[in-house]
Amino acid sequence: MRSVETGETTYHTCSDFDALLKTCGGATVLAIDIPIGLPEQAERGGRPVDRLAREYLKPYRSSSVFSPPCRPTLAAGTYEEAAAITRACSSSGSSLTQQAFGLLPKLREVDELMTPDVQRWVREVHPELCFALMNEDRPLKISKKEPAGQELRVRLLRGAGFDISAKTVKRLAKAGVGRVDVLDAFAACWTAGRIARGQADHLGGGLDIDSHGLRMEMWV
Repeated sequence: MRSVETGETTYHTCSDFDALLKTCGGATVLAIDIPIGLPEQAERGGRPVDRLAREYLKPYRSSSVFSPPCRPTLAAGTYEEAAAITRACSSSGSSLTQQAFGLLPKLREVDELMTPDVQRWVREVHPELCFALMNEDRPLKISKKEPAGQELRVRLLRGAGFDISAKTVKRLAKAGVGRVDVLDAFAACWTAGRIARGQADHLGGGLDIDSHGLRMEMWV
């Protein structure tokens, strides 16, 4: 988390989304890299905002945007059950990836606690959208999984005002956080600051609302 007023950066890890909300309860904005708002039907390409994000990130990083499952899938206990629910909820032959199934526990945590009131201060972001905007509105060519890609993202974050270095990433990684997750957290924090200052925009336009009254959008 980063204080917008002072520029001071402090670090916290939380066991689940409930703990995160409590830890950040005094924050003006909390940005999270997990879908907020889920469709009832499974469609190829996911939500409209997911398709917009992929278009924005062409040609290099569009594959980093995954399609979240439809809400009925959250009740599944196995991949086979989740895949069957997806097929039943799809008119276009949509399938469920193992990646999407692996995220079901986190998606459940967020969906169970997310309300329109909570969404007023908790916003969905996608780190690669954040990095593209830092990079003069150009998607990054190099994956964050590659050392050169990590170095590039560190440089962009430093240019955005964060006191971060490769040593910072390494130190936090030793505390049990993946290196790419550290970089993504900084990128989300950067966008949270932009939202707080009224400088951010969002994909999706706030027009797509799910059955729980949640806006399906991504902020940058």
